[in-house]
Amino acid sequence: YLHIFTGGLGLLLFWIPIFGRKGGFNHRRFGVFFRRTMLTSVISGVILALFWIVVPTMGHPELLENPRAVPYFQRFGAFLVHLGLVMYTSVMGGQWALEAKNNRDSLRTPARVAPAVLLVFTSIGSGYMGISYEQVLMMVFAPLGLMIAWGQLRFIFAKEVEPKAWLVEHLSGYIGTGIGAYTAFFAFGGRTLFSDIGAWQYAFWILPGVIGNIAVVLLARKYRAHDAAKSRSARTVPMPVKKSC
Repeated sequence: YLHIFTGGLGLLLFWIPIFGRKGGFNHRRFGVFFRRTMLTSVISGVILALFWIVVPTMGHPELLENPRAVPYFQRFGAFLVHLGLVMYTSVMGGQWALEAKNNRDSLRTPARVAPAVLLVFTSIGSGYMGISYEQVLMMVFAPLGLMIAWGQLRFIFAKEVEPKAWLVEHLSGYIGTGIGAYTAFFAFGGRTLFSDIGAWQYAFWILPGVIGNIAVVLLARKYRAHDAAKSRSARTVPMPVKKSC
């Protein structure tokens, strides 16, 4: 119940910092609430998933009478671990980018690099399971995880980044968390709501990722254009002419 409650609360809190003035009170305060709520949901979800992998019959005693279904639950548990890592890497990567906006050296530590590296491997595993067992959701989250991991590792280790790269990384991290939360809701919590539309329900699994990635691309273009305009204006400012006595 903790996982469901915090996940649902996160779906609501997500929009307040998104539409709040960047750097304003609502953006900062509710951004903190959103991060803590999602971390609680992620941790509780991963613990539940690990039980599905290690002792699947504990939560589903009916599996004792149908042992052939055990591998399915274990694969699903492995996917939930991947989903949790996607959301953890996104939300914490967004926060770490904010903290390191003036110096990225603090990001080059094992504790902050490991989530993105681990996400590469879980993404590959999720993609393999998705293709092998024809699981659409696994195939959707595999490239999403790879994109998040690549973006963070590039930001961490690039020799030079654009002036507003930290802001793009910060916003894309939190937007990525929202993508994961809403995709999980439509795929799991909203399954009964969309059960009557058949294969069309897959669209609701994919749309959050499509919309979120478009938003990230537009934000990146916006801030790059803003920085380019500032650079041009700085170059065209006339130098003051000294008056001779």
